[in-house]
Amino acid sequence: MNSQNESIPFNGLYWIVEDALYLEGYKVKVWFRDGSVKIVDLEETLSGGLLEPLKDQALFAKLRFDEEASTIVWPNGADLAPEFLYQKGQDVTWFENQVVIQDGNLTITSGIG
Repeated sequence: MNSQNESIPFNGLYWIVEDALYLEGYKVKVWFRDGSVKIVDLEETLSGGLLEPLKDQALFAKLRFDEEASTIVWPNGADLAPEFLYQKGQDVTWFENQVVIQDGNLTITSGIG
């Protein structure tokens, strides 16, 4: 056994969702197993099948984190693959430099697009 403290790289399924929070519109803040936090704008994703009804923001806002599925789900049975959320998401550190969240409202300040 090596007694030195060695950094062991993370080699798990980094894209597994650990938690999620609805922000506004079609934006979701997602925490991933690798420690990253991303904001995912899903507006352009909502077409066809179970995703189409989520264009209704009231239904979209009812998303929740499902621990068993390790992703976000909706009451109508829709869900999204966690690896899709990871790839589509914008790192919160970058995103927070571009937006202001005040009184629960998300305002774009510059540079997103």
